[in-house]
Amino acid sequence: MTHRSLRLSRRKGWYMVDPITVEVVRHALIAAAEEMKTNLRRTAYNPIIYEVLDFSCGVLDRNTRMVAQSDGLPIFLGNLTATVSTMVADVGVDRLRPGDVYLMNDPYEAGNHLNDVATIAPVFSDGDELLGFACTRAHWLDIGGKDPAGSLDATEIMQEGLWFRSVLLQRAGEPVPAVYRMIEHNIRYARNMLGDLRAQVAATHVGAQRVREIFARHGTSVVEQAIASMHQQGDQRTRDAIRLMPDGVYEAETCMDDDCRGNGPLPVKVTATVEGSDLTIDLAGSHGQNVGPVNAGLPATEAACKIALKALTHPRTPTTDGDFEALRVLCPEDSMFNAQFPAPTFMYTTHLITLTDLVIRALSGATPRMAVAGHYGHLCGFFFVGFEPTDGELYIHQEPEHGGWGAGPHGDGESAMISIANGDTQNLPAEIIEARFPLRVERHALRPDTGGPGMYRGGLGTYRDYRVLGHNPEMTSVIDRRTCPPWGLQGGGSGSPARVMVDAEGAAPAEYGNGRRVRVGADQVVSVQTPGGGGWGSPLARDPEQVRLDVERGYVTSAAARLHYGVVVDEVGEFLDADATARVREDLSRDEGVTTP
Repeated sequence: MTHRSLRLSRRKGWYMVDPITVEVVRHALIAAAEEMKTNLRRTAYNPIIYEVLDFSCGVLDRNTRMVAQSDGLPIFLGNLTATVSTMVADVGVDRLRPGDVYLMNDPYEAGNHLNDVATIAPVFSDGDELLGFACTRAHWLDIGGKDPAGSLDATEIMQEGLWFRSVLLQRAGEPVPAVYRMIEHNIRYARNMLGDLRAQVAATHVGAQRVREIFARHGTSVVEQAIASMHQQGDQRTRDAIRLMPDGVYEAETCMDDDCRGNGPLPVKVTATVEGSDLTIDLAGSHGQNVGPVNAGLPATEAACKIALKALTHPRTPTTDGDFEALRVLCPEDSMFNAQFPAPTFMYTTHLITLTDLVIRALSGATPRMAVAGHYGHLCGFFFVGFEPTDGELYIHQEPEHGGWGAGPHGDGESAMISIANGDTQNLPAEIIEARFPLRVERHALRPDTGGPGMYRGGLGTYRDYRVLGHNPEMTSVIDRRTCPPWGLQGGGSGSPARVMVDAEGAAPAEYGNGRRVRVGADQVVSVQTPGGGGWGSPLARDPEQVRLDVERGYVTSAAARLHYGVVVDEVGEFLDADATARVREDLSRDEGVTTP
């Protein structure tokens, strides 16, 4: 028996504390990350942080491996290791001090766009021994680029804003005034953005303090052995799950609409190789580096592949870097998934969400009971930039929109959900929008007939309509999957495409996709219409009573029920004509070569 009755055992060259202690340490570290999240959310200035939750917090060990994280954006968390590793390589361990905070948003080494700024604090014991790192990453509404909020037409990284590569923001707990002045005088919305920065710094210090306390309570040796056990358990779980997949090469292809500058479509190809307990994802054959900002650094691409792997193996277990030891990602340098200087990256999440979906599609042959059809697969991001009609102050309203998820072998897809890469982020409540900005939300509803038809129906997309009040803002829409809609699986149909409609007085509404700074007139209505998810299985195999309920609930129209499902039902879903349904289904099955149940 050792100190505090913690049993140690030797196994395969590593030490493991008893399972109870491992779980105590694991959840103490997770609690530290969650406390960081709570502090950041409660002290941030902008709704993109405290309502949308466009940020994440994590704890890393002294080797810069992720050991604990708050609920947050997987696309942020999956590359925090690369973020902290780059800072350590740049600065050097010997130059780190207790109370230091560094800024990082390098798109190529950290894998993000410039608006996603990380704060990193090294954690030291009372004896100045490096124990690990506390880290936050949050979206800044403005980073000082050529356009407020962000540029969909940028062609190089310098047009996108301030670039922080391992910049010292605080030294031993004291601010570096020159850095704060540089930020203040190079970004718009400075008062609010500096408020968000202070919230990040405070959260990072809180995380560092809690991690320090955990090591002091349990002892450095015990905590580090528990962390080693956590990594080994994650690795073992993932490898056990991969071993259940048949060895082989699995491929899938899709496309994206364009690079925000009219160049497209952009092919995306995944080749997944399962060999024993190892998984290799090869992106050769995908589109090259784009002129427009649809590019991502390799760490972000790896994060997207991690999300897919976690979803198909052990999605409900806490995550460490050990969960991804079995994963290898290959990507050519001339690829939009491996951005090289000076490629712009503002829209980096666009194709990463598609990539995550496509890895799942590729592995559907190896995991038929886990994989689901394509979901709406995009941020459907949207922002207004304008000036308050009352006092003339600049405002930036930005939020993602929700859409439909793909159906799977166990049931219908979920409706009005956030995308797979965005974790627990959410859109803004109408009350917050109307209180903070000169806008009114006039409709927020499900879009009928947007879920792909199937034995199990895809989830529905949404309508989100904004009326502009008393001013003329610029609107930017970030919408993909208009020409390449979410796919179905096992005979299921595609989900509907996305679109943005702007009501023009006295004329037909104008439709936009990736719209760049479109001027919107006062009192015009902008309607953001998100896609539905793909269906799973033949629509003719769906229970007719379930189709009738879909019509009754407003999810499917009676016309679509007949056209796609072969179900004859009245317009409000009260009466199902069984005889007519049998005849229509027989005709459809004969035309499509499908056997009805």
